[in-house]
This record gives sequence, structure tokens and C-alpha cells, in this order.
Amino acid sequence: MGVVKSFKAFRLDTANHLLWCNRDRVPVTPKGFDVLEYLVEHAGRVVTQDEILEALWPETYVNPEVLRKYIQEIRNALGDRPDNPEFVETLPKRGYRFVAPVIDERAAEPDSPTSLPIEELAMETQATEAASQAKASPLEQESYSGKRTLWKLAIVLVLMVVAAAIGAYFRPARRGATASSLNTSIAVLPFADMSLAKDQEYFSDGLAEQRQERRPA
Repeated sequence: MGVVKSFKAFRLDTANHLLWCNRDRVPVTPKGFDVLEYLVEHAGRVVTQDEILEALWPETYVNPEVLRKYIQEIRNALGDRPDNPEFVETLPKRGYRFVAPVIDERAAEPDSPTSLPIEELAMETQATEAASQAKASPLEQESYSGKRTLWKLAIVLVLMVVAAAIGAYFRPARRGATASSLNTSIAVLPFADMSLAKDQEYFSDGLAEQRQERRPA
């Protein structure tokens, strides 16, 4: 059984990863819940940005702007104001501190709003994760767009290679067809005697025979 941490009208169910305000569930993204849970577990103490990033994103570089985005999400969920904080206090150049009193309770108490059917809890968790993916940061969207572009380039390169291979396969066949079409026969007709006296016929016949002998086979 997990522990439910209460602060003012809110209840943080760490076992089911849910945030409640009285008997109403408060929507929050999974990573936003993790940041809130870390702050609540260290209530009253200043935690730095580096400490939170190392605890929640181990061995992964995350821009501090991402953490500030989740802090703003938590404030919106709790109805908190940065200029007059009731829950999350920002200390410039130091970090954050959860200032509201926190009470630990046992999870799944009788008539508790957290004791919902497992199916309903699963559906609500899936809906929250879907909303988190829909609200992905510009950096995450840009990374996804870059991967999709690389896939398109890879497909184009594959098509170009296939087209080149097909062209290389059919080029010798076209050359053979062209060479055979050029291998035509030449007919040598008898030469006509165009002299006025018509006494050069023997000369015309000799030229025709000579051309036939020299014609390539």
C-alpha cells in the first residue's frame, strides 16, 4: 500500500500516481506528477534544479527550461501564484521549495476517493498520458520531425539505387537492338550507260561487278 500525502485541500496518491482536490481528480502529466511528488517529499527544503533533473532524468541531459515548464504546470494545477505562493516557492538562482504543510496518510482508506476500480484508474491514467503526448514540447516535436525526415531521405535513396540498377540492366539490351538495326544490307544495282553513243555499257557492268566484290559481307 502506498502513501497519500495531503496538503491543504489536495491529496497526492503516490501509489496510483493521482492528484486529488477534495473528491475531484486534478489532471496532471506523468512527469509533472513526478516533479510535484519530489517537491512534496522534500517539503520545507530548498531543492536545486540540478538536483531535480538528476533525480528524475538520470544520465540524460534535459534543458532547465523543461523543468520550468513542469513547475508552471504544477502551479496551474494547484491554483498557485509565483508572486504569492501557497505551495511552490521559487528562490532565484537557488531552486524551489514546497512551503505547504504535508501530512502522510495510508492509501486506499475507506470511502477514500482513491479507492476507485482498477479499470477506471487505468483509463484515466491513459487519458492523462495521451494529453501529455499531445502537449509535447517543441524540442520533442522537432526531434520527431527530424527522424521522419531521415526516413523520407532513406526511402528516396533506396528508390534511386533501384532505378539505377534497372537502367544498368536494360542498357546492354538496348545497345544490342540498336546495333542489329544498323546491320542492314546494301544492294548494288547495275550502272546505266548515259553516254550519247551508248557504247560504254561494258564499262558500267565492270563498275557494278567491282562494287559487289568490295561490298563487305
